[in-house]
Amino acid sequence: MHSNLRRGLFLVTLLGAAFPVMPVMAEDVEQISSGNMPGVGIEAVLNDCYSQNKEIKVEDYLVPSNKGEYLDMAFADVTTFLYIRSQPTKESEYVGKLYPGYAAKIIGPVGEWTAVESGEVTGYVKTEYITIGQESEELAEELVEKAESEGRKDPFTYAESREQEEARLQAEEEAKAEEEEARERAAAEAAAKEKESDGQAVVAYACQFIGNPYVWGGTSLTNGADCSGFVQSVFAHFGITLPRTSYEQRSAGVGVSYEEAIPGDVICYDGHVGIYTGNGQIVNAMNPAQGIGISPATYTTILAVRRVL
Repeated sequence: MHSNLRRGLFLVTLLGAAFPVMPVMAEDVEQISSGNMPGVGIEAVLNDCYSQNKEIKVEDYLVPSNKGEYLDMAFADVTTFLYIRSQPTKESEYVGKLYPGYAAKIIGPVGEWTAVESGEVTGYVKTEYITIGQESEELAEELVEKAESEGRKDPFTYAESREQEEARLQAEEEAKAEEEEARERAAAEAAAKEKESDGQAVVAYACQFIGNPYVWGGTSLTNGADCSGFVQSVFAHFGITLPRTSYEQRSAGVGVSYEEAIPGDVICYDGHVGIYTGNGQIVNAMNPAQGIGISPATYTTILAVRRVL
């Protein structure tokens, strides 16, 4: 068989597989019957092949169907966030949010609204607020390149559903509350340590006068003082002014429980007062027989514990 004929048959076979057969219209039947063959793409290609004795690549005559890998992607082009709604209307409930630069996959026609899928969220967004097409593809390629350079697997950030958002916000609020509580607790502990340190200084000063006399109505730490005069004079040394009587001192400063008592707190009883030293004891002007000394803090009923530092 002639080589050109063999080549022609081969090309016809290939092109027949590549191009769909067009239906024959009524007016075409008349032309064919009269011997007038209309010009067609395949015939033109074959004639060109025969006349120039050249080979034909089938792919040269196919319409390209491949598109860019990321042409079906969209990115939120907003400054705050973009609602993903359950239906293509502003009145429908939102099922998720796209924050600035978040990615989504286009799963439907692009019109006023675009159907998208992002993470676990599927719904509709207003098309005017997303980047699509070639610009979107270029942005996706940039993000992929950046992720690869940084060693990250997923270059895109996707939407969170309404339920995910609510859970995240609740967790953030709880974490924030825990952090605030921890800060307050740490501040309180620091303040307590500082007060305890100051209280230890008060105790150390007061204990210098153990053995000195008890004098009714006295306020002298060396020559003699009664219980409230002793407490008043000790704190006066540190610049703290207290009332004169034990009854009035019962209202000074801030009240705390005995379990919370630290050195330097004032322990108040019915008609008596002393300074807590820690370890369940007080330093106080006890009576004329014993003078200034150390007593058990619970030797009688405690009416109040006052923190004056």
